Amino acid sequence: MRKMTEQIGKTTEEAIRKGLEELKVSRDDVKIEILEEPTSGGVLGILSAKMAKVRLTVDKKMSDNQFERTEKKVNELLSKIFNITGDNEIKYTIDKKENQVVINITGDKVGHLIGYKGKTIESFQSLINSMLQKEDEEYAKVFVEINDYKKQKEEKLKRLADKMANNVIKFRKPIRLEPMSAYERLIIHTELANRDDVETESIGEEPRRRVVIKKKYN
Repeated sequence: MRKMTEQIGKTTEEAIRKGLEELKVSRDDVKIEILEEPTSGGVLGILSAKMAKVRLTVDKKMSDNQFERTEKKVNELLSKIFNITGDNEIKYTIDKKENQVVINITGDKVGHLIGYKGKTIESFQSLINSMLQKEDEEYAKVFVEINDYKKQKEEKLKRLADKMANNVIKFRKPIRLEPMSAYERLIIHTELANRDDVETESIGEEPRRRVVIKKKYN
């Protein structure tokens, strides 16, 4: 699945910046489509102002060499981290999937790495990526999965997105979802991106940023 997000802003650049923050990638890693150009309010505000709207799609390919270098460094980092935490017996694999390096951790005693509502697994993933990028920006982005937790959560969020979108159409009112992480918001945006009856946007500031689902008017 290709990652994408749609964002709006007072200017095209503002919308693009929001999209890059949402996806946590650099400008070189995405394909940018301008969906709507911004317009001013016109003379004396007679005409209503229109926001810029863009679509960003992650489109960076990972080379075999980049994967091998990242895999080696991730093994070193995990060895150090697990030595400090006393989790030396934890089993994991490192695989290449699309544009990411995926760490798959499995076992009966790894729940503490997931944490309440997945907050620990997100922090763990962010820590590894921060350590990688601090040393060399050419390392590939790392995705951490533990006992299929994120896979199951993704399916749950997809069902929630479709259910809420149907409610938006049924009751003709926008729906604001609860605050979510950037990863969770991306799942919502992506799931509803191909529907022609609703649109989504993220509002608010971290960590209270949330998705709004509203009826699309063509």
